[in-house]
Amino acid sequence: MTASIELTCEDSSVLVSPTGASLHRYTVGERALVVPMGTFDGAVLAPWPNRIADGRYDFDGRSYQLPITESARRTALHGLVAEADWTVVEANESTVRLELALEPTQGYPFPFALSMAYDLRDNGLRIRAEARNTGSHRAPFGFGFHPWFAPGAHAGSSDSVDAVGDRVDDSCDRVDDAQLVVPAAAWLETDERLIPTGVRPFDDGTVVPVDHGVEESDCIVCKDFRALRTIGGTELDDSFSAPRRDVDGWSRARVRGTDDREIVIGIGPGFRTWQVYTGDGLEAALARRAVAIEPMTCPPNAFASGVAGEDFDVVEPGCTLTVEWSISLAADGNAKPMVEGAASPPSA
Repeated sequence: MTASIELTCEDSSVLVSPTGASLHRYTVGERALVVPMGTFDGAVLAPWPNRIADGRYDFDGRSYQLPITESARRTALHGLVAEADWTVVEANESTVRLELALEPTQGYPFPFALSMAYDLRDNGLRIRAEARNTGSHRAPFGFGFHPWFAPGAHAGSSDSVDAVGDRVDDSCDRVDDAQLVVPAAAWLETDERLIPTGVRPFDDGTVVPVDHGVEESDCIVCKDFRALRTIGGTELDDSFSAPRRDVDGWSRARVRGTDDREIVIGIGPGFRTWQVYTGDGLEAALARRAVAIEPMTCPPNAFASGVAGEDFDVVEPGCTLTVEWSISLAADGNAKPMVEGAASPPSA
């Protein structure tokens, strides 16, 4: 396996692993933005993110059965490439590009050429992903990404949180202390397997009461992070649809740490869903020490229950699906967005 690649620009550094083309770490000065947590650490999730119930879906009149990779919930989880070894094809001090040939496999007989590019700049990290259909049939496809974000300065030096958790102690910040914004118009209610059962729009006429306690998992008030609010004891492993976008077409989630510095996660037009996970299911040493904010081009179970071309992308032979997203750090809560380009729909 190829060694991890370190990118640097001014006082920023990024560590990318060829396994899963994964974004393991991102630091600006002494402040950690992205940290490893020992599960899907910054990995690319493709050709679908999240879960497909029972691993079954229909497409263009045919039925497909994927291997079950999450046995407890009986789902096919996070695609086929998160543990694959990608090839580094270009690298310099501040950029790297990796490629992978996705071959036909059980339940997904559609070949793709995948490409991931990380570009570290003085105002943030730009990520570009491409999927080119190299087969002779059109194919369903979804991209997702699984970075873990540090909730504050004490999660802070780049080695204070690691995959085994042996350097995590009570002085490290928890997600409870951080504040969160997830700009989305609706929350996806799920069953016990985390498979969506319905779309519940947020009510624009209400706000979250300051004294609102943590309720049951189906409490839509607890899930409403459209405005900056403290995570507190709220447990999240939830999807949010219809991202609200700025005038440039990008949607931006934010994590404000206890040091009042904000991590800004931007997603381009190709993304349909935010997934947010507070890590409650991790081992005790790591639980709620970071928050996963996962850009996804389709919601969970999209291949099985969604509408082709509406809920997930369909890529024609010879065409390419391209998406872009970004991460940056703002001081004093004043986010200065990166100058981002538009992402592309499937095209020739």
